[in-house]
Amino acid sequence: MVNQKYVLLNESLKALSDGSINLLIEKGAAGFSKSYSTIKFLEDKKIDYGFIQSYATPLKFYELLYKYKDKKVIVFDDVQSINNPLIVGMLKNCCWSVIHKKRQVAYYTTSESFAKLKIPEIFDFKANIILIFNNDLREFAPVINRGVKIDLNFSFDEKIEIFKDIQKEAEIDQEVLDYIIKFCDPATKNLSIRTMVILSKLKRNGYDFKMFAREILPFSEEQRAIVEGMKRKKWIETFGRSQATYYRSKARLS
Repeated sequence: MVNQKYVLLNESLKALSDGSINLLIEKGAAGFSKSYSTIKFLEDKKIDYGFIQSYATPLKFYELLYKYKDKKVIVFDDVQSINNPLIVGMLKNCCWSVIHKKRQVAYYTTSESFAKLKIPEIFDFKANIILIFNNDLREFAPVINRGVKIDLNFSFDEKIEIFKDIQKEAEIDQEVLDYIIKFCDPATKNLSIRTMVILSKLKRNGYDFKMFAREILPFSEEQRAIVEGMKRKKWIETFGRSQATYYRSKARLS
C-alpha cells in the first residue's frame, strides 16, 4: 500500500500545477525522494519549471525570481541561504497577494551591482513555488500559511513499508531489506531509500554490504536505550541528560 503522504504529495503537485495553490512546502529527512518525486511529476506532466538549489544571495535570489517569473513552477531544493530575512520577505510576496491584485516582488536598493543587472525594482510574478527542505522551518512562519506544507518524515515501520512498496522500482535487494528489518530499529540513523539503494548496489557488485551497513547506518546509544525500554529515571542517570531531553528523544522515536 502506497504511503498516504506520497498520495498527498501527488495531489498537492496537481493543485499547484493547476493554480489551486501558489505554494507547496515539502519537509522531511533526506533520501526519501522529495526532489525525485517532484521533478518526475513536473516532467511527466510536461510542466514548464525552473529548478534552483545550493546557495543564493538575496540579490541573486531576486534575479532568479525575475528570470523565472513566467514559469509555471519554480522549485527551490534545499537552498542554504533561503532563511535570509530578505529572501523570506520576497517569498511572502511570491506566494500571496492582496485580494484581486497581482503578486508582485520588489527589491529597492541603490547598489551598483543591482543597477548592472538591468532588471526592474518591482515586477509581476506568475510562477508557483515549491520549497523542499531537509531541516526545520522556524524562520518560515510568515510563509507557511500561504500554501500547503507536507511533512515527509516517517516512522521506522513506515520506512520499511515504503522500501517494500518501491523495492522493484528502486532495485532494493531482498537480502538487504531482510537485514534492515532484522538488525535496524527506530534508533537507526541515516536509514532512507538512498541508503537502501547504495547498499543494494554494493551487494550486486560483490561487496560485503553488511560491513558498509554497520558504518553508514549508525544508531544513538541514548535512543537505543529508549527503544529497548530503559525507564526514564535510569536513562537520565545513565546518560546525564535532562528529563526534557528524554521526552524529546522519545517523541522523535515515535
